[in-house]
Amino acid sequence: MANPRYIAYFTTPFSSSTGPEAVTSIRQAADRLRTRARDPYSGCNEQSWADLYAITDECMLADAEEMAGAGGPFDGGPDVRIALGPRGGAHIER
Repeated sequence: MANPRYIAYFTTPFSSSTGPEAVTSIRQAADRLRTRARDPYSGCNEQSWADLYAITDECMLADAEEMAGAGGPFDGGPDVRIALGPRGGAHIER
């Protein structure tokens, strides 16, 4: 994988949040979110979202992986939130 720029946590209504996952772009995260939302067992377009945290140092991904299952180790909210609309369009909040 090229150098990741974000750590992503994906959430769909009928499954717990997944993560952390390294992504190289907001577009890649939106594509992964759409794929997860289409899953007939856990997806739901209108209520799925992804929280992205910009990677600012080399320790962030290791810290996030260490905290997997317990939540994110980051202070404050995400740098970017991607939410899906009723027709699968991505709404990006910064």
